[in-house]
Amino acid sequence: MVSKKARYTNPSAGILILTRVQDGKKQVLLQHRGRTEMLPNVWDCISGHVEEQETIRQTMVREAYEELSIIVKAEDIEFVGMTHLRLDDETTYYNIFLTTDKFMGTPKIMEKDKHDDLKWVNLDALPAMAHEMINNRYQAIQHLERPPFYSEEGFE
Repeated sequence: MVSKKARYTNPSAGILILTRVQDGKKQVLLQHRGRTEMLPNVWDCISGHVEEQETIRQTMVREAYEELSIIVKAEDIEFVGMTHLRLDDETTYYNIFLTTDKFMGTPKIMEKDKHDDLKWVNLDALPAMAHEMINNRYQAIQHLERPPFYSEEGFE
């Protein structure tokens, strides 16, 4: 019997903050989520749900390739922080933020049904874009040069 893959079996997602240094300035790669069911019309990082039998680093390696056709090695990925979200009365969710500046290939949009733009943004230019980004992604990027963080959203 063939089983259907259930979404959110592991209520967690990995978010990879891909960085580089260009002209002496640190940049982060952002993808614009187009008309997606989840989080439409905002700028986001590489992200994806953790699948069964997958570590968070393996998730990020897979998602980087699926979304951008770049190769990232699990051992080059570092922990940034975690957000625990309360989505509704019955559901909580974990976003685990990681980062790397090591990758092979040139990022390009591979999932055109989800993303409609891609750009490198200088870290010092991000505050002007804050209202266009998913808030917890923006907050995580602000912690790249600081110790790891933990935050909670939606709890009273």
